[in-house]
Amino acid sequence: MGYVRALRILHRAFRRYPPPHRIHILIRFLTCPFLRTLDDVPAGARVLDIGSGHGLYGVLLGDGRAESIVGVDPDLRKSLLLAPSPKIRKIAGYDDSVRGTFDAVVMFDVAYRMLPAERRVLFERVFARLEPGGTFLLKEMDPQQRLKMKWARFQERLSDSLLRVTLGEGFVAQTREEVAAMLEEIGFRDVRARAIDRGYIHPHLLYTARRPTN
Repeated sequence: MGYVRALRILHRAFRRYPPPHRIHILIRFLTCPFLRTLDDVPAGARVLDIGSGHGLYGVLLGDGRAESIVGVDPDLRKSLLLAPSPKIRKIAGYDDSVRGTFDAVVMFDVAYRMLPAERRVLFERVFARLEPGGTFLLKEMDPQQRLKMKWARFQERLSDSLLRVTLGEGFVAQTREEVAAMLEEIGFRDVRARAIDRGYIHPHLLYTARRPTN
């Protein structure tokens, strides 16, 4: 999907949202490489989007990639707004409020404030939610990119001091090797990590993993 086309799709999907929300969605799209991850979601997948926010990623996936998207987010300011696409079902709450299994589970910038033990419990639930052969996409920040990570930490501290809208305190950094080892211990296979931050000021890193078929 091209950049201009994506902007048109998002404008059409969110044009009735209040202006502050539209501005937030635009900034989120401009600062996160969503488009570089679409092909990692299996075509025709039923997707669970944990920490979906306004449903930005679900809108992009719903344009010819995913069959359906369940977006779950505890922030009522976002999750109680009307679904931006007929393919998206929004749920106000946490991932354990959703039933059923999915072909893919995606998480974008959700686990970075969670302690390793909390992350492990969440990833175990993700594993249980996946159909055999299903795909897990985890978008995180790469702490090994020190310069970009300094900017990300500064921006987060500024946001905390001015807005106070995010749970947790600061970044909980784990290396690629530590995250991959945790996922493999849970049972995921084909665990891979790749940088998707070229041209961006934040150290975006994408993990992909698969639940075995047996």
